[in-house]
Amino acid sequence: MHGAMAFFVFVFIACQIVVISISGGGMAVTALTSSVDEDDATFPVSSTTGLLGASVLHPAYLIVVGSTREVVSYAGLTSTTITGITRGVADPQTGEQYEASEHAVGSKVMTTNVGALDSFVGYNVGSAQGTGGSISVIVASGLAVLRNFPRMLVWDYPWFNNQTAILRLLLLCLSAGFIWSLFMTFLQLARGILIPS
Repeated sequence: MHGAMAFFVFVFIACQIVVISISGGGMAVTALTSSVDEDDATFPVSSTTGLLGASVLHPAYLIVVGSTREVVSYAGLTSTTITGITRGVADPQTGEQYEASEHAVGSKVMTTNVGALDSFVGYNVGSAQGTGGSISVIVASGLAVLRNFPRMLVWDYPWFNNQTAILRLLLLCLSAGFIWSLFMTFLQLARGILIPS
């Protein structure tokens, strides 16, 4: 019985890593809904869906492409605004410095390269580690796993579409085995605590 439990836990975790790697990452794109000047610290956009969460301690980066190109960092999001913007920062990947500039309505606003782990946890892990340290990344990543645990159990990832739906059904069986393994582990732990031998 212990071998089956270990099997389900190991395969569940391994498959989660593979599926998150396949489905995560990519670039989110939105557009300005009104023009902005070179000193504006808030961008009104059509949607912030897909943009990484950010804070003052863990800023995220965007590229604005209109008549000119600019890289900005931001500290917050609402459903239709990007807030706490620092204008004309260096591109975090290339180090190239950009100047703050005006941008017209409809200018594209997009994320810099977002990795699978960044997409899963909801923030830029590299930037967070550089500013907040490894401990804050470990704590925030643990909280992200807890927040995403229901999604992980039902394999709710964009990679599963009509062509891969049958694979998702097979992985749901794996989730059932994983839940059984967790239940049996906690049951044995409770039995050991409540009924001493």
